[in-house]
Amino acid sequence: MQNEKKTRQKLIDSAKKEFLAKGYAKASLRSICADAGLTTGALYFFFENKEDLFSAIVDPPLGGLKSILFQHFRDDEEEMSGIESIDDIDMDHTEISDRIVGYIYENYDSFMLLLTASENTVYENVVDEFVTMLERSIPPMMADLKGYTYDEYMSHWMAHISIDSFIHVIKHEKDVEAAKVRLRAILNYLVTGWVQLVMVKQ
Repeated sequence: MQNEKKTRQKLIDSAKKEFLAKGYAKASLRSICADAGLTTGALYFFFENKEDLFSAIVDPPLGGLKSILFQHFRDDEEEMSGIESIDDIDMDHTEISDRIVGYIYENYDSFMLLLTASENTVYENVVDEFVTMLERSIPPMMADLKGYTYDEYMSHWMAHISIDSFIHVIKHEKDVEAAKVRLRAILNYLVTGWVQLVMVKQ
């Protein structure tokens, strides 16, 4: 069992190097096996195909990021419970911004693979999923706000802007501390946008 775990991890490590170097389309399963010192038969014992191998690299960190965001949304909903005025909303999201950035940079290669080396459909599906998560998080937070309604169109737009902002910094800033500084300011700015554009006074 332990040997199987080590063999599987060898394939994942070699695949990560191959995908980063050549991109998803040009990555060779034979090259991956050669780098890992294993046969293609060993690869197919653990993975169905290239897509399955790619998923083994990017899915675990993606799942971790989703868990962080789900918890954040639950915490925000709890904090906003009973808030009746938009002026009482806490606009400082520095803590969650630093946590998200720290987690992404701990798994930087996997996230960069997702953003740069995968086929467009994989990337687009992930972006759509995170946009949907953001959109769905807002209405429950507004449950107790009196005199406000939810602008669905602006929510969708703001969700895309928020995701794109994180992607831009991650792609262009290699240093985690510099990325934290950038994204603290960006996220706090975006929170203001969510409040002013999505929570519309009736």
